[in-house]
Parts: sequence; structure tokens; C-alpha cells
Amino acid sequence: MSPQVLDAGPRGASNLEAMSVLSTGKKGKICFFKGDDAGTSLGSHDVFGLDGKVVKDVGMVQTWNQCEQMLLTSNSNPHSIMLFETETGQTKAELSLRRERRNWDLRVDSITPMQKFEQYKQSQEFQLFGIGDNGKTVFSMNHDSRMGENVEEFVISADSCRKYKSYTFTCHAQTKGGYLVLGRTDGGVALYDAIMKSENASCVIDGYPGPVNSIDVAANGSMIAWTTPNFVFFTCPSPENWEKGHKAPKPKVLKLCIRPEDQTAHEDSFALEEETVRGFWQPVKFDAATAKDEDGLMEREIISYSGKVQMRWNVRQAKAAWQALNDGEPDAPAVFFGAAHVLENNVFRHMTVMDDLDIVALEGEIVRSLHF
Repeated sequence: MSPQVLDAGPRGASNLEAMSVLSTGKKGKICFFKGDDAGTSLGSHDVFGLDGKVVKDVGMVQTWNQCEQMLLTSNSNPHSIMLFETETGQTKAELSLRRERRNWDLRVDSITPMQKFEQYKQSQEFQLFGIGDNGKTVFSMNHDSRMGENVEEFVISADSCRKYKSYTFTCHAQTKGGYLVLGRTDGGVALYDAIMKSENASCVIDGYPGPVNSIDVAANGSMIAWTTPNFVFFTCPSPENWEKGHKAPKPKVLKLCIRPEDQTAHEDSFALEEETVRGFWQPVKFDAATAKDEDGLMEREIISYSGKVQMRWNVRQAKAAWQALNDGEPDAPAVFFGAAHVLENNVFRHMTVMDDLDIVALEGEIVRSLHF
């Protein structure tokens, strides 16, 4: 599992400007950038723990509270989450997880907001889902920084050395309503409702190659996109697929592809699988236009990268292609082609933010902002 080392979000109460933050890993710094086209540097901070010592191996980073605070992990202390003040560079609190089982030190692999775009709002409360123990455990966490309280709920156990011997969890994403979708090493995509008090998924979309390397979900849960080392997939679950107690048919799955002519024209710009941790594809993301609380909004683009190539698939057209496939229309294609755009450098991370902005991290700790 590869940690989220780049994140971005709107800055300030007006939400008119974006800021991105990049973790430098063993260098022990986090770097800040404006959300302008040039990716103007705003400087960097050493990360200090509660003991006043520099944290030399920063892991993942999650912006919070309109970028006024960050949630960080450290490879040297993987059993807790640091609450970091952006302006001062100080660690305000260390959120240690309360153990569910005796002698169990849960290792934090990744965290995301329990509700999509919750980090865009002004709040002193932290509600998170996370994956730990190298994909064996999924947990939820609630923290109120005004009260100093920290409550960790044991939600799902997927202990690969006990019950689940065929897979572990690899990635996760949440809807605005708190539904959770999990990617697995066996290629399965598991949907869980907001209650999540049992290990049983509401629906598992399986039968496709794995592992699932990245996953994203539309704000209202109507669409899911995910990557494996060699493929990008797309589907549209029904509301019944998210809720336990229903036996709705599983949705068909559409493959998102590169046009053969683009593959040939940009052959030298795509990633070689053996050169990257994730394989051919970087994480897949929907755009963040639905962060606004307005009626009728829906995502417009699905975005991923391979090497120097940005791939964009139009959401409306992808939904129409999926609907034809799901309805069993004669000759409905099982693939949908996107638009390819070549950049100046290889992209190793990206994060969609605001209406039409994608923050990309290039080789050499260079960050750029791309409009689409």
C-alpha cells in the first residue's frame, strides 16, 4: 500500500484559493504550494513531534479544516496520527488509537475523511475511516480537538492470517453520506453502508483482476472508478447495492481505455509497469466539483495518469456507455475511450480539488496545477 503523500484543499473560509501539501518522506519536511498554474512554492516545514524532536520520516498527509491543519503519519511511529498546525509547523496532538484487542498495536496505513469533502469545511471535529495492519483492518476514528477526546471504533476485521486468507484491503473512498467502498488484493470492490457494524459487505463487485491499487467514488455514491496495475474500471451501483438486506443484481463493469492511436502516438510517454510501484496507472480520481453543496451537481471528469500522459474520461459519456452495457444492448462495447494529454514530466501523484483543478506532483518535488 502506497501512502498519500500529496493532498490539496481550498484555503480559507471563502474557498476561493487552493493549497497543496507534499510529504517528502525521509527528508522529514512537508512542502506547501499555491493552487496557481505555476504551483508557486509557499515554503516548507520540518515536522516536530510532541517531544519537540524532528520527525524524520513523514508518511501520508491529509489536509483538514480548510488547510489550517494537517493529519500526518510517521513511519517511525505508525501506531498514531499527528494533528499538525499548518501555520506554526507544530504537532498539536497525537491521536493514539484505543485498542480493541489486548496486545494489539494497530498500524495506520492510510486515512480519509468519513464523509467526502469534510476536510473542506471549518471544523474542530475529525471523523475518519482508515486502513491498518497492512490491509488487515479497517477502522473508524472520531476526535474532537476541543474536548481532547479520541474514540476509535473497531469496524471491520479482515485478518488475512485468520479468517480472510485470500485477500486484504488496499484502498478506500467515501461518499458524502458516509458509505464506504474498499478495494482488495483479489480485485474485488466491496461496498459498505453507513452502519458498518458487521464484516459483511452490502455488495462485492468481483471477477476482475487485482490488486485494486486505487479507488474513488462519486459524492452521492452513484459511480465508482478504480485502477489495477494494468486497467481502469468504472461502474454505477444502484442505491440498493449500498444497503444490506437487498439482493439487487451486481452492476456491470466498463473498462476505461486509451485509444489505440493515442497509445501508438504517445508510446514513449506512458509509464513502464516495471518502473512504478503501482504499475501502469496512477490513482484514479473524479473531479471535485461536487464539493459544493448545490443541487444538481455531478462529477464531469475521471482522471488518471500514466507516466507523462494525463487520461480524462467524460463522466456523462462514460455513464451512457455503461448504461448500454448494463442494459444488455446488442453490440454495446465493454470499453470506453478517453482523451490523452502529454505533460512535461512523469506524474507520480495527483489530487483533484475545487471545480476544475488537478494538482500534480512531478519528479523532483515539483508541483503544478492543471485546469481541465
